[in-house]
Amino acid sequence: MRVAAPRIAALLGALVLVGACAPSSTPTYPTPDIQALAGDPFPLRAGDLALVVVEGDFLYVSVQSIGIDSRCPPDAECAEPGHLVVTLELEDSSRQGAAQLLVPPAGDAVVTFGGFEIHALRVEPPGSATRILPTDYVFVFQVTTR
Repeated sequence: MRVAAPRIAALLGALVLVGACAPSSTPTYPTPDIQALAGDPFPLRAGDLALVVVEGDFLYVSVQSIGIDSRCPPDAECAEPGHLVVTLELEDSSRQGAAQLLVPPAGDAVVTFGGFEIHALRVEPPGSATRILPTDYVFVFQVTTR
C-alpha cells in the first residue's frame, strides 16, 4: 500500500503539469488605454487602444492609420470641405477587422462593424494648411449598438 501512494502522487503531479501546459481555451486580450461604456463618447489618439463595454459583448477600437487630410481649415474658404481618411482596427468577441472612415471637417462620420456603429463625433486639431503629425490627432468616438 505504501508503494502505491508515491505512484499516485506522481500521477497526480503529472496531470497537474499537463493541465498547466495545455493551451487555454479562453483568449487573452490586450490591456486597453481607455475604457468606455456603449453610448459614452471617448477620446482616442492614434496608437491607443479603447475597450468599449456593451452588455454581453465588447469592442476594441484603435486608429490603425491616418491617411490624407484634405479638410478645409476653419479660417479658409474652400470649394470642397474635404475629409480625413482614418483606418480603424476593430475586434469584438467573434471577429477582427478594419474599417475606413472619411471624416469631414465637422466630424460626424459613421462606420458599422458587426452589431456596432462607430461614430467619429469630431477630430482635433481641425484641418490645417500645414502638416499635422499622426500623433497630434485626437478623435472623439462613440460606439452604439444597431
